[in-house]
Amino acid sequence: MKLARLSGIIVILSILGSGLLAGCGNKNPSETPEVTERIPDTSSASEVTDTSLEGDEGNTPQTSAEPKEDPGADRRQAPDFTLADLSGSQHSLSDFRGKVVLLDFWATWCGPCRKEIPHLVKFYDTYSSQGFVILGVGLDKEANLSRFASQIGMNYIVLADEKGVAGKLYVIRSIPHTLIIDKKGRIAFDHTGFAPGMEVEMEAEIISLLAEEY
Repeated sequence: MKLARLSGIIVILSILGSGLLAGCGNKNPSETPEVTERIPDTSSASEVTDTSLEGDEGNTPQTSAEPKEDPGADRRQAPDFTLADLSGSQHSLSDFRGKVVLLDFWATWCGPCRKEIPHLVKFYDTYSSQGFVILGVGLDKEANLSRFASQIGMNYIVLADEKGVAGKLYVIRSIPHTLIIDKKGRIAFDHTGFAPGMEVEMEAEIISLLAEEY
């Protein structure tokens, strides 16, 4: 009797054990929840993108420099004109755009003009290599201008304006009348007459305009 009961218990345990094993090992894999992330396939070259900037070894974005403020935004444009120099070559003011131009209206019979011109010669010697130009507009006969320029040793361009073409354009009523024009062709400084000491002011103005960047 006891042996029969023991055999029955063993049979029952065997059945239960086989059912539990089937439940763990035979579950459909598709019903098992995923707990890992799939690693994306990077084998295709078309899926690879490059976010680095050309010429940038890192990934730090490059920012363009802010435009510089124009110090002469309120200056008025200098009227253009064309005159011949003492050799007959034609020159227009606009030919010298990009350079600092000292435009000097003068005449051989003008005492203050004679005192100013040696200083202009020195300015040209010093700054011409830096983009500085002088146009001396002579309101006089060409023969007088040529003789005087040779005697004084004027080393810059002298333009003959006996008929006052440029003089009328700039409304010149007294001389010397000296204008200093910036690299964009705008009048930055305007001087009428000449007295000792003015050359210091003019030179400082020339230096400041040569240093301007736009």
